[in-house]
Amino acid sequence: MRFARTGLGMIAFALLIAACGGSSGNTASNSPEASPSPSKEATISSVDACKLVTATDATSAVGMAMTNMAASSGVSIPGACIYASADGSTSVFVLAQTYPDVNTAQSVSPDQIAAAMNGQYGVTNAKSVAGIGDKAVEYTASSSGGTGVAIFVFKSNVVLMIILSPSTDGSKVEQLARTALGNLH
Repeated sequence: MRFARTGLGMIAFALLIAACGGSSGNTASNSPEASPSPSKEATISSVDACKLVTATDATSAVGMAMTNMAASSGVSIPGACIYASADGSTSVFVLAQTYPDVNTAQSVSPDQIAAAMNGQYGVTNAKSVAGIGDKAVEYTASSSGGTGVAIFVFKSNVVLMIILSPSTDGSKVEQLARTALGNLH
Protein backbone atom coordinates (compact mmCIF):
# COMPACT_ATOMS: atom_id res chain seq x y z
CA MET A 1 0.00 0.00 0.00
CA ARG A 2 1.51 3.30 -1.08
CA PHE A 3 0.01 5.21 1.89
CA ALA A 4 2.05 3.09 4.27
CA ARG A 5 5.31 4.13 2.60
CA THR A 6 4.68 7.71 1.55
CA GLY A 7 2.00 8.73 4.03
CA LEU A 8 3.75 7.46 7.12
CA GLY A 9 6.99 9.10 6.08
CA MET A 10 5.18 12.37 5.57
CA ILE A 11 3.52 11.96 8.98
CA ALA A 12 6.95 11.75 10.60
CA PHE A 13 7.76 14.96 8.76
CA ALA A 14 4.58 16.50 10.14
CA LEU A 15 5.13 15.56 13.74
CA LEU A 16 8.38 17.51 13.79
CA ILE A 17 6.31 20.69 13.73
CA ALA A 18 5.54 20.30 17.44
CA ALA A 19 9.21 19.90 18.29
CA CYS A 20 10.26 23.04 16.44
CA GLY A 21 8.01 25.47 18.30
CA GLY A 22 8.77 27.35 21.47
CA SER A 23 11.22 30.02 22.43
CA SER A 24 14.34 28.55 20.81
CA GLY A 25 13.79 30.75 17.77
CA ASN A 26 14.00 33.94 19.88
CA THR A 27 17.09 35.87 18.88
CA ALA A 28 16.38 38.73 21.28
CA SER A 29 18.30 37.00 24.08
CA ASN A 30 21.57 38.47 22.77
CA SER A 31 20.27 42.02 23.05
CA PRO A 32 20.01 44.02 26.27
CA GLU A 33 16.31 44.62 25.60
CA ALA A 34 13.68 42.44 27.19
CA SER A 35 11.99 39.75 25.11
CA PRO A 36 8.79 40.95 23.49
CA SER A 37 5.63 40.24 25.44
CA PRO A 38 3.07 37.89 23.91
CA SER A 39 0.84 39.49 21.32
CA LYS A 40 -2.53 40.78 22.47
CA GLU A 41 -4.24 39.43 19.33
CA ALA A 42 -7.18 37.13 19.87
CA THR A 43 -6.05 33.58 20.45
CA ILE A 44 -7.82 30.38 19.55
CA SER A 45 -8.12 27.95 22.45
CA SER A 46 -8.38 24.69 20.51
CA VAL A 47 -8.66 23.26 17.02
CA ASP A 48 -9.88 19.99 15.57
CA ALA A 49 -7.98 19.07 12.40
CA CYS A 50 -10.87 16.90 11.17
CA LYS A 51 -13.26 19.86 11.40
CA LEU A 52 -10.84 22.22 9.66
CA VAL A 53 -10.54 19.86 6.68
CA THR A 54 -13.36 17.34 6.41
CA ALA A 55 -13.46 14.16 4.34
CA THR A 56 -15.71 16.04 1.91
CA ASP A 57 -13.12 18.83 1.62
CA ALA A 58 -10.31 16.31 1.02
CA THR A 59 -12.43 14.46 -1.55
CA SER A 60 -13.17 17.71 -3.40
CA ALA A 61 -9.49 18.73 -3.45
CA VAL A 62 -8.09 15.44 -4.75
CA GLY A 63 -11.00 14.35 -6.95
CA MET A 64 -11.51 10.92 -5.41
CA ALA A 65 -13.32 9.59 -2.35
CA MET A 66 -11.31 10.07 0.84
CA THR A 67 -12.02 8.36 4.17
CA ASN A 68 -11.02 9.49 7.64
CA MET A 69 -8.53 6.82 8.71
CA ALA A 70 -9.12 7.36 12.45
CA ALA A 71 -12.86 6.94 12.02
CA SER A 72 -12.41 3.70 10.12
CA SER A 73 -9.54 2.25 12.19
CA GLY A 74 -10.11 3.75 15.64
CA VAL A 75 -6.48 4.91 15.79
CA SER A 76 -5.91 8.65 15.99
CA ILE A 77 -3.04 11.08 16.45
CA PRO A 78 -3.85 14.06 18.69
CA GLY A 79 -4.09 17.23 16.62
CA ALA A 80 -4.01 15.31 13.35
CA CYS A 81 -6.47 14.02 10.82
CA ILE A 82 -5.53 11.53 8.11
CA TYR A 83 -7.61 10.86 5.03
CA ALA A 84 -6.86 8.17 2.46
CA SER A 85 -8.38 6.79 -0.71
CA ALA A 86 -9.85 3.27 -0.59
CA ASP A 87 -6.76 1.80 -2.25
CA GLY A 88 -4.38 3.83 -0.08
CA SER A 89 -2.74 5.45 -3.09
CA THR A 90 -3.65 9.01 -2.09
CA SER A 91 -3.59 10.65 1.33
CA VAL A 92 -4.27 13.99 2.94
CA PHE A 93 -2.69 14.67 6.32
CA VAL A 94 -3.79 17.65 8.42
CA LEU A 95 -2.00 18.73 11.59
CA ALA A 96 -3.36 21.64 13.60
CA GLN A 97 -1.68 22.91 16.72
CA THR A 98 -2.47 25.85 18.97
CA TYR A 99 0.24 27.71 20.85
CA PRO A 100 -0.14 29.94 23.92
CA ASP A 101 0.18 33.12 21.85
CA VAL A 102 0.97 34.50 18.41
CA ASN A 103 4.68 35.01 19.13
CA THR A 104 5.14 31.37 20.11
CA ALA A 105 3.30 30.19 17.00
CA GLN A 106 5.39 32.47 14.81
CA SER A 107 8.59 30.97 16.29
CA VAL A 108 7.82 27.63 14.60
CA SER A 109 10.19 27.43 11.66
CA PRO A 110 9.08 25.44 8.62
CA ASP A 111 12.55 26.03 7.17
CA GLN A 112 14.16 24.20 10.11
CA ILE A 113 11.73 21.32 9.72
CA ALA A 114 12.41 21.14 5.98
CA ALA A 115 16.18 21.24 6.54
CA ALA A 116 15.93 18.41 9.06
CA MET A 117 13.91 16.30 6.63
CA ASN A 118 15.82 17.17 3.44
CA GLY A 119 18.08 14.11 3.51
CA GLN A 120 15.29 11.58 3.99
CA TYR A 121 12.45 13.17 2.03
CA GLY A 122 14.12 15.46 -0.52
CA VAL A 123 12.54 18.66 0.78
CA THR A 124 14.34 21.40 -1.11
CA ASN A 125 12.03 23.96 -2.65
CA ALA A 126 10.36 26.20 -0.10
CA LYS A 127 8.17 28.96 -1.44
CA SER A 128 6.14 31.59 0.36
CA VAL A 129 2.48 31.64 -0.55
CA ALA A 130 0.74 35.01 -0.32
CA GLY A 131 -2.87 35.41 0.72
CA ILE A 132 -3.19 32.39 3.00
CA GLY A 133 -3.24 33.12 6.74
CA ASP A 134 -0.71 35.42 8.37
CA LYS A 135 2.01 33.57 6.45
CA ALA A 136 2.27 30.33 4.53
CA VAL A 137 5.20 28.28 3.24
CA GLU A 138 4.86 25.40 0.77
CA TYR A 139 7.27 22.53 0.07
CA THR A 140 7.46 19.58 -2.26
CA ALA A 141 8.93 16.44 -0.72
CA SER A 142 10.10 13.27 -2.47
CA SER A 143 10.93 9.86 -1.08
CA SER A 144 11.15 6.37 -2.49
CA GLY A 145 7.39 6.08 -1.93
CA GLY A 146 6.50 9.10 -4.09
CA THR A 147 6.08 12.85 -3.89
CA GLY A 148 3.92 15.07 -1.76
CA VAL A 149 3.16 18.73 -1.27
CA ALA A 150 3.15 20.22 2.21
CA ILE A 151 2.01 23.66 3.32
CA PHE A 152 2.54 25.31 6.68
CA VAL A 153 0.01 28.03 7.49
CA PHE A 154 0.23 30.43 10.40
CA LYS A 155 -2.92 32.19 11.64
CA SER A 156 -2.97 33.93 15.01
CA ASN A 157 -1.69 31.35 17.53
CA VAL A 158 -2.43 28.35 15.28
CA VAL A 159 -0.01 26.51 13.02
CA LEU A 160 -1.47 24.19 10.40
CA MET A 161 0.32 21.76 8.22
CA ILE A 162 -1.42 20.00 5.36
CA ILE A 163 0.22 17.32 3.21
CA LEU A 164 -1.18 15.89 0.01
CA SER A 165 0.52 12.76 -1.26
CA PRO A 166 1.21 11.90 -4.01
CA SER A 167 1.10 15.28 -5.67
CA THR A 168 3.22 18.05 -7.01
CA ASP A 169 0.23 20.39 -7.50
CA GLY A 170 0.48 23.14 -4.92
CA SER A 171 -2.90 24.58 -5.84
CA LYS A 172 -4.68 21.58 -4.28
CA VAL A 173 -2.94 21.87 -0.92
CA GLU A 174 -3.43 25.66 -1.03
CA GLN A 175 -7.18 25.10 -1.59
CA LEU A 176 -7.26 22.84 1.47
CA ALA A 177 -5.39 25.47 3.52
CA ARG A 178 -7.92 28.15 2.56
CA THR A 179 -10.75 25.79 3.48
CA ALA A 180 -9.13 25.04 6.86
CA LEU A 181 -8.75 28.74 7.63
CA GLY A 182 -12.37 29.33 6.68
CA ASN A 183 -13.34 26.70 9.27
CA LEU A 184 -11.02 28.09 11.97
CA HIS A 185 -12.99 29.74 14.79
